[in-house]
Amino acid sequence: MKKNRRIFWGFALIAAIFLVLNIPVPYYIERPGSAIPLAPMVEVEGGFHDEKGSLNMTTVRMGPASIGRYLYALVDPNSELVHSEYIHSPHESNEQYTQRQLEVMKASQDTAKVVAFQKAGYQFPIQNNGAMVMQLLPGYAAEQVLKIGDIIVEVEEKEIHTATELVEALKGRSEGDKVKIEYLREGKKESATLEMKLLPGETQEGKKKAGIGIASPVTHRQFILPKNVIIKSEDIGGPSAGLMFTLEMINQLTQEDITKGYHIAGTGTINEDGTIGPIGGITHKIVAAQEQGAEIFLAPATSIEGEKSNYEEAVEKEKSAGLSIKLVPVKNVDDALNYLKTLTPKS
Repeated sequence: MKKNRRIFWGFALIAAIFLVLNIPVPYYIERPGSAIPLAPMVEVEGGFHDEKGSLNMTTVRMGPASIGRYLYALVDPNSELVHSEYIHSPHESNEQYTQRQLEVMKASQDTAKVVAFQKAGYQFPIQNNGAMVMQLLPGYAAEQVLKIGDIIVEVEEKEIHTATELVEALKGRSEGDKVKIEYLREGKKESATLEMKLLPGETQEGKKKAGIGIASPVTHRQFILPKNVIIKSEDIGGPSAGLMFTLEMINQLTQEDITKGYHIAGTGTINEDGTIGPIGGITHKIVAAQEQGAEIFLAPATSIEGEKSNYEEAVEKEKSAGLSIKLVPVKNVDDALNYLKTLTPKS
């Protein structure tokens, strides 16, 4: 009987520990993901497909943490804990977050198409129709009025055609200022007056900026490309592959193989003017790229006020982790193309 009790309590203790370790906590764990070749994913009509190397997008593996995973992440050098409030708002479910990321990926691909065809010398009509709302910050005026998918077309009677114009139109205002906006919802124009409120975070001067609570707007545009483009990105979300999609399409649109036989990875958002924006998870992405055989990594060199650039973060990680991948700072598509032109082709 005593032996049976010991066995019972032993199993009970193991079960209790298992249950405790699997209790969820309000954190996500980020780890190195993958370096994914884009040639099989991108198909430009009549494009060139004779690249000897590869252009690769990079990803971060991310998942919700439990107590056990949280403890493991504390001692794993390739794991990073991120509070859930920095991933999605309390008013946004995991499913809504995933859908938003897929919509942002689609918008990023559209921008990449426009930039790639323009860099390849093609001319075609483009119409920017406003700034689409992709995320609303909780506790701000926009949350009470706007919905995901609304398109802002005016701020204080000034027409808004792009996401950049929206940011500029709201810049420099103070807490308590009221701003009149006009927006389209399912094709119908509506208007609202929203009050500015201080945003989280500080600028380099230690001051807070004011806003209405719209995060990550994207330009809503219409265009007709000279050639059809199919991108099969499946369930990968987010805007950070914009640079690499642009380079892959350029490689298929032009006869020269810009890879020169090298395995090239990279990351960075892409803007309408070809500039490259910063992203999250750069330290995980360079680890993933090296683990999967990439020789060169294109890292955004543009920084947000008061913060290190992705390139600077990558250099620090490369040194601390003893990586050997070649890091290349890029601020725009031309920087990337000019660097690739300097490579000696592999025989």
